[in-house]
Amino acid sequence: MDRSGTAARIYERLMGPRADSVLLRVTLRLAILGFGIHLLAWIAVRLGTIEVPANLEPLLASPLLALYTPFSILLVYEVYQLIQAIPRSFSAAMAKQYEVIALIVVRDALAFLASTQSADASDGSWFLLLGAKCLAFLTLLAIIAGFTRIETRPRESGDTDTRLDQYVRTKQVIAVLLFGAFIATIVNSLSLWILATAEGEPIRLNSGIFFSDLFTFLIIADITILLISYRFTSDFGSLARNTGFVLSTVLMRIAIDTPGIGAPILFILSGLVGIGVLWITGRFMLSQIAQTN
Repeated sequence: MDRSGTAARIYERLMGPRADSVLLRVTLRLAILGFGIHLLAWIAVRLGTIEVPANLEPLLASPLLALYTPFSILLVYEVYQLIQAIPRSFSAAMAKQYEVIALIVVRDALAFLASTQSADASDGSWFLLLGAKCLAFLTLLAIIAGFTRIETRPRESGDTDTRLDQYVRTKQVIAVLLFGAFIATIVNSLSLWILATAEGEPIRLNSGIFFSDLFTFLIIADITILLISYRFTSDFGSLARNTGFVLSTVLMRIAIDTPGIGAPILFILSGLVGIGVLWITGRFMLSQIAQTN
């Protein structure tokens, strides 16, 4: 039985153009609906029409927090696209990781502003943390743009076409397995959140929910791809690039659970490692090609 062929068909059904188009439409509708419901709930609480349990009050403390719901829904779709990009190239998947992190930073910055009290705004550390979040977002945007401009694909000879096809099929297997872990993580995180909320635990607006487990799986997937790549290429530039990308993902994972100003600093460092590795190895591989021609 051709397992890679089966995985390719499953990948096409779950993450092909048709599935992506359907999920995009569903995501946009859910994001708009979620934003509307959240905003109406805030208005109702503000007018005294409804009363909510004390543990839900942080979620309805400001109209800015109404953006938290659609951003969270859009983040799920961005993660889906991240997994979808894995078979295409490691670089494309890394660019998607930075897009996910950029949205997380924006969402957390909005939640940070919404929870600000007048006394907090007069504190110098508050401005420092807000500035760090904004700087992290701008840096990640620049890095995402850089990933789309830097060409790192050397010309392959015809002899490697079969091996490259095998490599892509292997990554499709990893993408399908990661998609299963992605769905399981969503179900588990949502169930735990609902259970904790029903038991009266206060809502915490942080990125540790869902994304900590997700990036742990991403690290496992990245390391697996790195090890498998040794079977298909001995080129040092490619191996160094993939190793650097794994390091960047690990830094993202640590940043998600890091409190205070440490998180945006680690996000920036992660992005700089990724773009630096991409640029250096890209120049290295281009010089190698020039020497062989």
